[in-house]
Amino acid sequence: MFKFFGLALASLLVAGSALAQNDGSFSTIQAIKKHTSGAHDGWRTVTFVDGALVQDLPGFGPATVNQYFLCEDMRYRAVCSNPEARAAELGTLTAFFQSPGEEVYIDNVLYKPRTAPWTDTVKITTCYGDSSPVLWGGAIKYYRVTHWSNDFGPSHHIDRGCTD
Repeated sequence: MFKFFGLALASLLVAGSALAQNDGSFSTIQAIKKHTSGAHDGWRTVTFVDGALVQDLPGFGPATVNQYFLCEDMRYRAVCSNPEARAAELGTLTAFFQSPGEEVYIDNVLYKPRTAPWTDTVKITTCYGDSSPVLWGGAIKYYRVTHWSNDFGPSHHIDRGCTD
């Protein structure tokens, strides 16, 4: 009961603020912090980059939680346009892998089986960053492609962990 209540409250905390996250692109973490500080309107605002807490602006009311990721072009965005980015939201990553020849695992559980003979194997891992000062449930959660291989050549090959 308490866990469910905590998740519901966390959803309200994230959704309740009037400050909208700028999707980026930012060249540095300092640029993200400068933008967030300039747009600060009195609501508590917490900002994460690749799961690391980079800014906690005090305020009242439900908190805004901003989350950015270092993308493949070395720019920071809320959503990266390439699954080879360091990190992302789960829906962003799974949307990249819709080909019938791609077999996708999330935390080592089959998420999407392949239905064609050409085979890519993709593993998405739940990664945990710093603890959030405003969300219940411990560390901030994000997702990362930690393995991507092609059975018919080296067109894609990734082997890494959450912190690589």
